[in-house]
Amino acid sequence: MNSRYVELIERIIRLCDEVVEKNIDPFIVDVKGNLKKLRAGLTEMDERTLVMNMNALLKIIYVIALQQEDVKKRASRLYLDPFLMEIRLMGLDRERLAESFLKSFRPVAENEQSTMGFMRIAYEYWVNLREHRLPVVGEAAETGTLNMLAQILPMEEADLEEEMKKLLDEMGSGTIDYYDFIGKEGEDRKVFRALVLSFLMMRGLVGVAQDPLRNRVWIYRSSPKEVGKHSVALPV
Repeated sequence: MNSRYVELIERIIRLCDEVVEKNIDPFIVDVKGNLKKLRAGLTEMDERTLVMNMNALLKIIYVIALQQEDVKKRASRLYLDPFLMEIRLMGLDRERLAESFLKSFRPVAENEQSTMGFMRIAYEYWVNLREHRLPVVGEAAETGTLNMLAQILPMEEADLEEEMKKLLDEMGSGTIDYYDFIGKEGEDRKVFRALVLSFLMMRGLVGVAQDPLRNRVWIYRSSPKEVGKHSVALPV
């Protein structure tokens, strides 16, 4: 009989007994690892060792049951009875229900490459969504932005290409402050210039340099091979 194997079995039994008696975390027992260790000595067992092996196996089975029960308890803490939830919802008035929905609603629009068609779809979505939300601070500013988009989106692709060429020529060969550049023609044209500039960035014709510590952003003329493929979110 291998004494090292017997010591291994005894350690497994003591560990399982400690988990049960002291009511500690059952997941400290490596079930899969200990089962492999018990299986490794099966060929060298005598009758006494076989009994010890079976005893250790039963202890591990009991620990597995404790682990299963622990998982159920943890999951129950995250569970909210649908009936109780329905009662709580029925107790809310319409205003509070709408307010709760708007606070939790996080619509996400994602597309690998922006196009005029995609911009039109996004615009229509947000315009229709505005009819079902509560009024918020800054309503006038947001309405102005949507009106600007309404003027931009009907543009033909050829018109957009012409605007892109104008902005690219306007940039010259130096480095320019991003916010100064998009606001050069005033607030009425700010959103438009930012949108056209975003298409230039997407094509790799304009590069971006950022200094997050000073909250500064610079743009410069570039070529596609000089611009890495990454996304940059720039506020208007």
